[in-house]
Amino acid sequence: MQSHRPTDSVSAREPVDLNVVLQVDPDEAQSWSDEEVASRWLTAFPGSLKHNDSQELAELRMLAITGNPERVAELRKRLGSLSWFMKALNEPIARMANREDGCTGRFWEGRFKCQALLDEQAVLSCMAA
Repeated sequence: MQSHRPTDSVSAREPVDLNVVLQVDPDEAQSWSDEEVASRWLTAFPGSLKHNDSQELAELRMLAITGNPERVAELRKRLGSLSWFMKALNEPIARMANREDGCTGRFWEGRFKCQALLDEQAVLSCMAA
């Protein structure tokens, strides 16, 4: 097995294992205020909002979300969703790999596996892998 120093280049074709252990509590998002939902959404998905954009623009984006109760409800649901988390994690990786390979279409094609860790031993085994 070859090890890589931080300065080494790693090819996208080299196998990479990524184990993500998380606990999802969709009910927690229900306790958040509309402003908290908007803030968390814009932190996770800033879109065209950049860190150096004006505070005024950031406030307008917040108001656009909080002023739309249907949008707040949808974002609250998404922030508590494992499916949306996996989409946010996988999509940029897939886009980059497809761009590098010059192809389109479904990137993971059965390579992604999700497994429930039902007890402490399962969690420890996954984290040790």
